[in-house]
Amino acid sequence: MRLDKGQIALSFLLQITASRGIRLDMPPSANSVDDEALQIRKGQQGDPMALAALRARCQQALSNILLARGASRTEAEDLLADLWADCVPGPGERPSLLEKFSGKCSIQGWLATVATNRWVDLKRKQARRVELDGGGDNSNADPIAEMPAFPVPAKEATLVRMLRESLQAGFALCPGDAMVCLRLVYLHGLSQREVMRLLGWSEAKVSRFLTRAMEQIEKVTMAELKKRDPLLELTWQDFVDLCETHDVGFL
Repeated sequence: MRLDKGQIALSFLLQITASRGIRLDMPPSANSVDDEALQIRKGQQGDPMALAALRARCQQALSNILLARGASRTEAEDLLADLWADCVPGPGERPSLLEKFSGKCSIQGWLATVATNRWVDLKRKQARRVELDGGGDNSNADPIAEMPAFPVPAKEATLVRMLRESLQAGFALCPGDAMVCLRLVYLHGLSQREVMRLLGWSEAKVSRFLTRAMEQIEKVTMAELKKRDPLLELTWQDFVDLCETHDVGFL
């Protein structure tokens, strides 16, 4: 049964396209908000003192977050060096990266999300390079058999476990009848019309039932992820991308 749920999860994650972020940030004090807002405005304008102060305040925390999520120390240093460079307005009226900050969360939380997304993009590119190089020079070789497995370092275990356990929490609260419908559609490949005939429902009812079940899984999964890592500001699509990038076990 556990294997079936994993297979359903994989099909579900690869097919669902809805994206919904969940924010549970505690509001900071008014004074800290004002100081931070002023520092960010100056940083957007390229003020070196403001940018240096922002880097001094966030650098270590961002580095620790990347390391905890599986980045190597070299990856973390390189990613953060590029991130801070992008915070400086460039030539040709290139705006500061900080211009994209909406102010709906803390600047450290936002920078942590930007850095995490860049690390995920880096891992995707590395995985694609492995796929492209896997066939070697032998055109007759089976590219799947020749492709080396993309290694998951031991220190990525924290991120992988967080993804897996959050998704498990989402499926654990899914009602039994909903799991049956999800299995029929995403595991066994039945159409909604075939499920309609099997259950004696209308096609619209089957569609609504599946949509509600998937929305519940998404909501519970994202809430569990936020509870485990409050600084991680991911959308559902970000979560799906992370699960595709890493071997999370449950999938």
